[in-house]
Amino acid sequence: MALTITLYSFAKRKNSTKRPNGLTGEDIQVVLKHPTSYISPAFLIQRAGGFPFNYIVWGDWFYFIDDIVSTGNERFEVRCSLDVLATLKTYIQATSAFVLYDQTANTEIPDTRLSTKTVRGIRSNSDEFNYIGQISDQGGVVVLGITTEEGVSYFAVSQATASTLLSQLNDHELGNLFPPIEGETVEEILTAVGDSIAVGFQKIFSAGTAPNCITFARQLPLPMGAVPGNTQTITLGQFPTNKSGMEIERRVVADTLTISIPWTFSDWRRRAPYTELYLYCPYFGLVALPVEDLIGETAITIEAVVDLPTGDTVFEVFGYSTNHYIGAYSANLGGAYAMGAAGVNVTRSATGMIGAVAAGAAIMASGGAAAPMAAKLGAAAIAGIIGGNTPSATTISGGGGGASLGLRKKSYIFEITHDTTVEPASVASVIGTPAMASKQLGGLSGFVQTKCAEVSAPFPGAVLAECNSLLDGGFFLE
Repeated sequence: MALTITLYSFAKRKNSTKRPNGLTGEDIQVVLKHPTSYISPAFLIQRAGGFPFNYIVWGDWFYFIDDIVSTGNERFEVRCSLDVLATLKTYIQATSAFVLYDQTANTEIPDTRLSTKTVRGIRSNSDEFNYIGQISDQGGVVVLGITTEEGVSYFAVSQATASTLLSQLNDHELGNLFPPIEGETVEEILTAVGDSIAVGFQKIFSAGTAPNCITFARQLPLPMGAVPGNTQTITLGQFPTNKSGMEIERRVVADTLTISIPWTFSDWRRRAPYTELYLYCPYFGLVALPVEDLIGETAITIEAVVDLPTGDTVFEVFGYSTNHYIGAYSANLGGAYAMGAAGVNVTRSATGMIGAVAAGAAIMASGGAAAPMAAKLGAAAIAGIIGGNTPSATTISGGGGGASLGLRKKSYIFEITHDTTVEPASVASVIGTPAMASKQLGGLSGFVQTKCAEVSAPFPGAVLAECNSLLDGGFFLE
């Protein structure tokens, strides 16, 4: 049976729909060997000058040349197999299928086929509160609970003022219960003695001694400028002093800071386990942040509220742009300060200085003590604590109480990354990127891999089965 085919020397991949369009072929009369298959035909060809071809087009069917057998006298038996993808290309393009991978740019779906590096990347940003920690020489304010003639008031004084008051109490400068006795005559002197005794005992029964008028004292890592109130002369019961303090109008102080998130990636590697985010605040410790909830955020905001009389503090964390609520963490920033009747509560000073959320060991310190952990904590130390792709402890204890006076001022966001061993974009042309969507294949190009594809075409079942298998195994739409 004589027929005409076109011979090509044509470079293409086995799993590609590419056709020799635009190439110059050689038309030649051939004989179809009998018996033969249309799917795997054998052509008898006579041609001078050898046979430098590897591809045949016969009508609308496309064939790879699998073998060339020379039979002598410039005659060849050319054995072929159907190029299923090229032959069914039009039908493939008209097919809708669930696409696992293609070359469409992907920023959101993780490509779990790519392995990760064992060496982690570490980046960090930091910032400071406006008030909390903004002290020098471990000073800060001392908040006093004082019994005055009008009742109980809260005063904030500087470290220097507190020291002076303490010195006056120790030297009994404020302990003179009885007014001085003055008079010239015996009668005047006796009257003055009686009045002095009456006033003294009135003071004792109404307010007690001057030291007893200081009901509590607590030192906080805040500057005086952060305390809301008015400057007033301090009176201990009925005992005036020559010192002034800030009479507190509102018992809470609000503070805030914003820290930029040091994103390394802008694609799906922003997600776990490729990226982890940790917030370190020296007062409540190290907290693992929900990285996927923060995608799209450029920063986080920490809003703190400090209760001045007790030092109890709540830190609330939000997404900066969306105000997305992340969590609340607590700590006590107050350090015990012994003055007057306000002795040191050992239990309070030891346990109140760690965040209520802290799961690690408590940092126990008294007033003015530095925190060794905070002094040494940096990116390298954090990396040692965090390493690996497995989740770390949610919180590593921070420090408060007296230790808060010596902690570093800065809070940090640490980004720990485990990048892929190859850049995803560099392999997209070879293995595609995750698509995970139903698509019209004609709208795609390059590498495509489907799931359970079913091409509809007027071809034998074996051809359709092979076509579907090739699509599901990954092919190149060219």
